[in-house]
Amino acid sequence: MTPLYIDVHIIHSAPYSNLNRDRQGAPKTATYGGVARPRLSSQHSRRHSRTHMEEALGSRAVRTRGTPLAVAKRLTAAGWDETTALAAAQMLILAADIKGLGLSDAGGTNALLFLPETAFDSLAEIATSRRDALSKAAGAAAKAIAEARAKAEAQKAESDTEDADADYEEEGEAAETGPLAAAYKKIPAADRKQLQAAVLEVFRQRNASIAAYGRMLANEAGSTVAGAVQMAHSLATHAGPSQIDFFSAVDDLIQDAGEETGAGHMGDQRYTSATFYRYATLNVRELIGNLDGDADTAQQVIEAFLRAFPLAIMPAKASGTAPHTVPHLIHIAVRTDRPVNLVGAFETPIPATTHGYVPASLEALNAHAAAHSRMLGTSRIADHAHVTLSDIEFTALGDRVDAVDDLISRTLDTITKHIS
Repeated sequence: MTPLYIDVHIIHSAPYSNLNRDRQGAPKTATYGGVARPRLSSQHSRRHSRTHMEEALGSRAVRTRGTPLAVAKRLTAAGWDETTALAAAQMLILAADIKGLGLSDAGGTNALLFLPETAFDSLAEIATSRRDALSKAAGAAAKAIAEARAKAEAQKAESDTEDADADYEEEGEAAETGPLAAAYKKIPAADRKQLQAAVLEVFRQRNASIAAYGRMLANEAGSTVAGAVQMAHSLATHAGPSQIDFFSAVDDLIQDAGEETGAGHMGDQRYTSATFYRYATLNVRELIGNLDGDADTAQQVIEAFLRAFPLAIMPAKASGTAPHTVPHLIHIAVRTDRPVNLVGAFETPIPATTHGYVPASLEALNAHAAAHSRMLGTSRIADHAHVTLSDIEFTALGDRVDAVDDLISRTLDTITKHIS
């Protein structure tokens, strides 16, 4: 079957802002072409484009450690005792019997699970359908956990040493999962096998978001999904340092009283401004396969993605910067060979001029695309086009269309012809 990829290339100028922070709160950076540049991480872009796409599709996937807590909340609403409900929900995690997947001290899982939002209801239904067995085991576990905690607290109260305190804390933590596992194993083997099959079926469920962005669950191949979307870290087309903004905040009551002048708080924050090259590719064949051959849903996902990735608002520190710009250029190419990232256009950083970085960045992208066409040929480009705020024509980027809607419609028409 002929490969089919949708490449999305974007030139996007962001004003003075901090769209993606590092641990110290400074704008993220990367060294490329020998110079440090502002960067937006792929995780950051994936997160925002995914949530916007989910909103458009009305189908959400949830990445969380709180699956047992979410399931317990549903069971409690259905009339279960709160303690028994949580223990039963935690036993469903144990029932999956996935190496490395366990429970945390906070009551959730020790690893993030990425599941359709409907999975919590499905897991609650599994617990309800096996309520007798799970309630009995969960009740025994809850009692054992309470006794272990009481014993640990009593021993702690009698101890005068920090070392002893640490030992008893460890005993209490170990007691959280020990009684659960022991009680669960008392459920008949045949019932545990059925529980495992039912829970794994839920863990293997996928919706449009998971089909597009993928999922990895270690040691459970059936739940792992190779995502159809690949997204690059967005790099500035030029060198650019972060900038320090000193700020102060007035204490209104002190000012009103006229007792003193000056700031009630002072500090500094880091920002940057940059013109970014952003790139993502979507494997159409992979997406359709992840959706079990549902080409109609695949088309809906593609449309939602093509709107979300270029136009999703990335609102970090937005209240003080309002960085709500739109791209200067969106170029989409449908390819029948392989994805092509055009970031090499900016390996030599764009120099600063009185015209800014955008015009030269657009020209560099156009020239680099032309070079690729000469080298690779154009026979494997099923279609390509672009939309831009510029008045200049970019012939290497395909036809110019007037609006984003036109660009997306044209792309979808091309995809339809190739998957029909």
